[in-house]
Amino acid sequence: MDEKKILKIKNAVKRNFEQSPDKYSEFENKFGFFYSLNSVLLDRLKIHSNARVLDIGCGTGASSVQILETIPGAMVWGLDNSPSMLDVARINNPDPSRLKFIEGDAGDLTSCVHDSMDVIIYSASIFLIPDYEASLSQAWKLLEPGGELGLTFMVGVYGATDESAFVCADRNAQTNVSSRKPVEFDSLALFVQNLFGSINVETINFLYDLDLLKQFFSIPAMSAGLYPALDYQDRLKMLDKLFSNLPCEKLSFRWNFITAVKQETS
Repeated sequence: MDEKKILKIKNAVKRNFEQSPDKYSEFENKFGFFYSLNSVLLDRLKIHSNARVLDIGCGTGASSVQILETIPGAMVWGLDNSPSMLDVARINNPDPSRLKFIEGDAGDLTSCVHDSMDVIIYSASIFLIPDYEASLSQAWKLLEPGGELGLTFMVGVYGATDESAFVCADRNAQTNVSSRKPVEFDSLALFVQNLFGSINVETINFLYDLDLLKQFFSIPAMSAGLYPALDYQDRLKMLDKLFSNLPCEKLSFRWNFITAVKQETS
């Protein structure tokens, strides 16, 4: 992907997250979705009690606070490129002595993160980073030997078949929902494998009803992924039409998990 396209995507992502703090917080306070997602990831990592942890794409800081509370003694840095999201994170910071928030570009980590890390986590963010190769390469350099990488990747929503439920519903809704992604998972996984030597990949289907899914995709930053050419109010209208054509049963919200360990130097 050329630099001009990367910059365009990154600016759009930042702009949409600047509009999202209130909706994001409202959604998470009601459903605890990202807490559940991060709990699965943290269970698969072996984070020791005094670890230095970098949380990339921390948003309003909920994931960083969760790490802080889950790993007593850990030092945590939360990084995000949205000042509005970080404003909320700093207000809700329960322990500024152990948790610091940094405004910065995930594709240029070494310009804003100057400490080595024991664990680096991409909190439901890697699929929004078009220059993920640069980001992951710098994350690898920041990790201590034996350090861990963990990330979660949103695959999509599925019904009874293995076809995207949104693509299927849009045959009737005719909202021109987008299925394009800034990052393709297979390419991402191959890059991480080449970087770390070996990785663990796991796919988990979380069953949710339409209420949670609709509120998730009604967050400005999430709705932009489905209807990137529309403004927010028009996206919401399209979402109403799309969701009215989805089946009423619970749907699978599919996420991929990757964990990897930086090999000890000989």
